[in-house]
Amino acid sequence: MRTTSTLLLYFERTYGAERLQALWARNEISLSLEYLRTHANYISLRFLERFSTLLMKESGDPHFMRNAGLFLATPEAMGFAFYLLRAFGSPRMCYLKTIELAPSYNRVGSFHVEFLEQKQLVLTYSSKTPETNRNICELRMGQFASIPTIWGLLPAEVRESECQVLGAPACRYHLSWADPMSQWGHHLGLLLGTVSGLVVGALGWAHPLFGVASLAAAGFSMGGWLDGRRELKRKDEALRSQNQAIMGSLVELQQRYDEIFRANVALEDRVAERTQALKEANGKLGDALVRQQELDRLKSEFFDNVSHELRTPLTLILLTLESLERRGAEDINPEVVLQHVTTMERSAQRLLRLINNLLDLAQLESGKARLRYQPLELNGFLSTVLPPFHAMADRQGVFLRLEGREVTPVEVDHERIDIVFQNLLSNALKFTQTGGVTVRVLEDEKDVLVDVEDTGQGISQQDTQVIFDRFAQADNSGTRRFGGTGIGLALVKETLELHSGGIAVTSELGKGSIFRVRLPKGRAHIREDLRERRRAEMPVRRERRISGSFPSLDTGVPDNGRASMVAPARDHAGPGPDAPRILVVEDDVEIRGFIAGLLKQHYRVMEAVNGEEGRQRAIAERPDLIVSDVMMPVLSGLQMLVALREQTATVDIPVILLTARQEVSAKVEALGTGANDYLGKPFSPRELLARIETQLRLREAAVRSAENERLAAIGLLTSGFAHEVRNPLNGLMNALAPLKEVLADNSNSPDAEMSRAMVEVMEECGQRIRHLAESLLSFTRTSDTPMMLSLDSLLDSTLGVLTWKVPSGVVVERAYECTLPVQGDPGSLNQVWLNLLDNALRAVGEHGRVRVATACQGDEAVVTISDNGVGIRSEDMERLFQPFFSTRAAGEGTGLGLALSRRIILRHGGRIQVHSTPGKGTQVEVHLPLRPPGRSSSGNGGDGQGESRVGRLG
Repeated sequence: MRTTSTLLLYFERTYGAERLQALWARNEISLSLEYLRTHANYISLRFLERFSTLLMKESGDPHFMRNAGLFLATPEAMGFAFYLLRAFGSPRMCYLKTIELAPSYNRVGSFHVEFLEQKQLVLTYSSKTPETNRNICELRMGQFASIPTIWGLLPAEVRESECQVLGAPACRYHLSWADPMSQWGHHLGLLLGTVSGLVVGALGWAHPLFGVASLAAAGFSMGGWLDGRRELKRKDEALRSQNQAIMGSLVELQQRYDEIFRANVALEDRVAERTQALKEANGKLGDALVRQQELDRLKSEFFDNVSHELRTPLTLILLTLESLERRGAEDINPEVVLQHVTTMERSAQRLLRLINNLLDLAQLESGKARLRYQPLELNGFLSTVLPPFHAMADRQGVFLRLEGREVTPVEVDHERIDIVFQNLLSNALKFTQTGGVTVRVLEDEKDVLVDVEDTGQGISQQDTQVIFDRFAQADNSGTRRFGGTGIGLALVKETLELHSGGIAVTSELGKGSIFRVRLPKGRAHIREDLRERRRAEMPVRRERRISGSFPSLDTGVPDNGRASMVAPARDHAGPGPDAPRILVVEDDVEIRGFIAGLLKQHYRVMEAVNGEEGRQRAIAERPDLIVSDVMMPVLSGLQMLVALREQTATVDIPVILLTARQEVSAKVEALGTGANDYLGKPFSPRELLARIETQLRLREAAVRSAENERLAAIGLLTSGFAHEVRNPLNGLMNALAPLKEVLADNSNSPDAEMSRAMVEVMEECGQRIRHLAESLLSFTRTSDTPMMLSLDSLLDSTLGVLTWKVPSGVVVERAYECTLPVQGDPGSLNQVWLNLLDNALRAVGEHGRVRVATACQGDEAVVTISDNGVGIRSEDMERLFQPFFSTRAAGEGTGLGLALSRRIILRHGGRIQVHSTPGKGTQVEVHLPLRPPGRSSSGNGGDGQGESRVGRLG
């Protein structure tokens, strides 16, 4: 048990006796602490393993067993034997005695010495009972290492080369230690002192006993001094060798430190270089990503614009062809045919111009462009280019003039330079509404310069940096005040650079722009790699190739297709004064004219040239239907639609959108914004007429359904009114007969008490009839213009006309807390309250509760009508506001009540919500915007709060 007692003693000294006792009590160990502390007792190997595992787990120290083994060579663990071994023993003797006495304290294992020297030992240990873990091995090595510490030496170095637990046949240990210094000086001094004392006593120099004692003590002390000096020298040598070793380690550490420092500096430099490189790479990648994203955005806008520009003339061509096809042989009129052919020719020229620009840009981008260099005098050339544009300038009411004199000819490709000035002049006139355009020809020593100066709206500073980029436009919003694809100026810039020239722009917002074209003189700039080698002319005629580049002169319409500012909208009377009115909103004059010409045969047609004008005309004249383009000046079709849906007067006007964008996302956006229909260009005239007719019929059906629902509500009111009036009217008639008899009886004086009673009955019945009549008049009162209304008065009038329909077992509670007025139409709102209260009364049946409450929440008034009736199924909640959907049995409702109520609330700028739980009831919340006057209409102050009124309706 000496090993076990050492473990207990080490745990108790390190962690405390209380913790050891608590561990013993917590784990209910069968053997007592007193039994384990008795050295003569034995325990099994399995108990020792479990016991050591418990102590390690409790201590939390992974080296607990090794440290406990080192505690063996202490006076507490060994007792008096510690001092005997220190005085007369040696480490070698202790190791041998430990191995020799092992069978007396270890019955399961045995030691075998393989190698023994003065300071080294190799031994093996084999156990008949295999150990299950290495805890006992660690304890054993700690005990071997502790033996030299008895003499104050360092622990022995113990190395385990094989372990039985890990599968070896035995555990093999290699031990090395330092022996303590021998103490022979004490003994030799004691011997010499004793001999000297005897000699001195024999010679009579001193008393024999005193001489022996004193000289023996002196010899022992001198021997001890010599031993101590020898020990100090040995320690000095050891310290010196340790110091040298430490110094060598320090030098080596310094060398390692220097190497690590240099490596660290080099690594930091490399990290800094890599970081800088990564930063620069990230910056370049970020810039490239931004450029790519911008390029993608510009390309998307470009394709949208190209789609719009290509589909517009294509739509006109297809519409014109379909119109001609629909005409029979007897309806063919040469003038009409000529007009249609002219329209198709203009549209085809626009398509040709766009396709030419795209082809030219594709040639430049692929590097396949070739130039036919020929001398060209620019002043004379421009004098031939300007005449078609003079007609365009006259129609816009602006001037166009050419200034300068004859200049030195330049070597250029005539067709490509012609395209350059066609684009510049077209742009200048397109963006100039007042003033005019001046073309100025100059020259200096190296170049010929042409300035195209306009007095238009100008270009912002940020736009001047990108207008020459491909696909970029200064006007890239959805309103597209001016048309175009965004490739014209890019084509101009790349064409001039192909001629070793250039273009620059200076502009100021509101004052105009100056585009300066520079073309070099002489022949030094000619690039032979760009020269066109083919001498034969192409079979396509030049005027046909570039015909789409010139403005049209005979149509009255500028070729850029955006002539709304010079072609005002017109209205068409249509077939008669009763025909529906259609508002056509389209910025392209030809498309607008064609649609108007198509529709005026069936409807009265109004025109608007942009979204803002369309919005204003729709609010002012409230047409029956609107046909609108999407991409328009000032306001786009979608922006106009949003503005109309926000107005009470135009919220229900059907709107059909026309656009060149055919993707699903565009349709979803348009329909989600509030459009009733969506038609892509090019479209069929018959399809457009069919969709218009469908929307008009749907609107007529909605109006008719709303009127039917209102008539049904009035029928409900009149039947209730008749029911309620019958009782007081019967009372009035019954009171008149006795009163008449009393007054007709001349034989006796009239009974005053009887007369007074009959008159009071008649008065009460008359007041009841008057109250019912006032409630009915208040309920049915309508107003063409919104007026300030009190919610509690409206709700009370509705409850008043529904009194007859409330069963005796139903309680109607009123809790009015919002006294601020709302603005609206009383008749329409009363129809909403009637529908909601009628639904609530039907839901509760003969017994239940209906609660009507009002509250102010911010800038809204909230009317809540709740009941504890049957509730609404979850699958029906999403369909409640759909027209003609009803949860009632067939024949008990039209299914329009909630749909019309929602429409009325939306027209008042509010919203309606329904919450319901099947079997528990339904709650309807109506939110209306507050329009408080200077003071509350109810006279309760300006806070909008009042006392709740709860009671039985009767």
